[in-house]
Amino acid sequence: DHLDDFKSDDQILAPLAKGAIGDAFLQLEQPEEALDYYEEAAQMRENNFTTPRFLMKAAVTAIKLGNGAAAEKYLTRIQKEYPDSAEANKVSVYL
Repeated sequence: DHLDDFKSDDQILAPLAKGAIGDAFLQLEQPEEALDYYEEAAQMRENNFTTPRFLMKAAVTAIKLGNGAAAEKYLTRIQKEYPDSAEANKVSVYL
């Protein structure tokens, strides 16, 4: 509830809070809900830190859900738009 109520204009904190909700849902074994929050966190603020981070979490979660097409979409976006990110080094493994 606290994370859901959290509001910030910060480029990093706002997506991290939203993504943390996704992490909580994943811990509760609710991957569909986690995926929704990861997608939202990735779209909140475009930057080189949080966007590829949550795109990767969304991709891994989509793979767990058996949605390879969605995972490929997230991974390809990391590869094209964030090639210098730490997550980009892992894209070929997941693809």
